Amino acid sequence: MNKMLPVVALCSAAILTTILLNGCDKPASANAKAPQPHLSTFLSLHNQYCEKKYDTPESLQSSLDKAPELAPAKDFNGVYEVHVNGISFAVSPEEDGCTTDVMVQTSDKKELFSFEDINKALLSVGYVETGEPVSRKDLGTDQSELTIIEKKYISPKGEITTLDFPLEKKDKYYMTLFAEKFSEAKRETKERIIQSLKMASN
Repeated sequence: MNKMLPVVALCSAAILTTILLNGCDKPASANAKAPQPHLSTFLSLHNQYCEKKYDTPESLQSSLDKAPELAPAKDFNGVYEVHVNGISFAVSPEEDGCTTDVMVQTSDKKELFSFEDINKALLSVGYVETGEPVSRKDLGTDQSELTIIEKKYISPKGEITTLDFPLEKKDKYYMTLFAEKFSEAKRETKERIIQSLKMASN
């Protein structure tokens, strides 16, 4: 099956996201940094699949199964991926939500984007911080220990969203953006967080 057209559509969405993030009324020299196509692609993919409303895990699974630009990842069961400009971006259905991930450093040590880049981009499209980021230990793909930074947000759709970003060994750990869904307990927690944020802003 020819999947070129859906990938082109995803790239077009990424270009649109880049314009939204950087502003279309400013000359390129006015931006502090050049547009980041990999970050734009990642956010477009997350928006397209993980920010959608699903009533059940099965409806999310069905949506990913039918997505023309996604294909089952060869080495990871239950993970769907698309390659854009040689970079693998993945979406995974979870029991309690939806995860988008990418390895933020290539094998030749090129970093796609930083924690500061994605944090700023999320805030610019309507995500709200729920507290300060925290660091913790986790295992990389080579089973070695590394440090990651975790930060929680409320998405524009009102969902608790967690970013896990590696601070080291960035070519050995998949950066993830996880949107919580389906759980009544999660919804109650989300409502408490939203209420506390409203009270703090008053």
